Amino acid sequence: MWKGAMVALALSAAATEAPAQPAGRDDKVWAAAQAYRSEQLQLLEQVVNIDSGTFDVEGGKKVAEVFSQRLKALGMTVQTVPAEAPNLPDNLLARLAGRGKGRVLLIGHLDTVFEPGTAAKRPYRVQGDRAFGPGVGDEKGGIVEGIYALAILRDLGFADFKEIVFLIETSEERGSPGTRKLIDELLKDADVELNLEPGDAPDKLTV
Repeated sequence: MWKGAMVALALSAAATEAPAQPAGRDDKVWAAAQAYRSEQLQLLEQVVNIDSGTFDVEGGKKVAEVFSQRLKALGMTVQTVPAEAPNLPDNLLARLAGRGKGRVLLIGHLDTVFEPGTAAKRPYRVQGDRAFGPGVGDEKGGIVEGIYALAILRDLGFADFKEIVFLIETSEERGSPGTRKLIDELLKDADVELNLEPGDAPDKLTV
């Protein structure tokens, strides 16, 4: 949850011309992140328990639909974008308009390196303060954190950005053959891009 709160802080800082306060923990953001902890982990469990290896088109569609519904619930416009290579699920592209100037691009991927059947063999589980399962960190956990960072911004009434664009791609583990042109186009309009890959231990936001 610390990293989820920091993602929300990073979105806030990136979307304004100057940070409202020095870098550090924002108590309101922290409290909001803690309040979402149970719900966030439930979503993580749901998507981790669906196989979505890079070329698993049906599994990718199922995970994308789960994320699509969550993004729409946040007031984002969501569209599917066909993959730029064969045998890949469509990508998701969500947009949220704000009232400020900065354009923020979030990129996450729902594909994993695991074969079909992996989720059934070793499904999502929590041991102590760690979660385990195929794709729990790389990168379904990152997408879940991105979704709840946006939920926190909504709850706190933060809209000091021009637009937030959230790309959920489906082929990163193979070098993103299904999104290379799309990413290049999206970057042209972005003032800042945040990739939702897991950070370094113990829980750092990697820059």
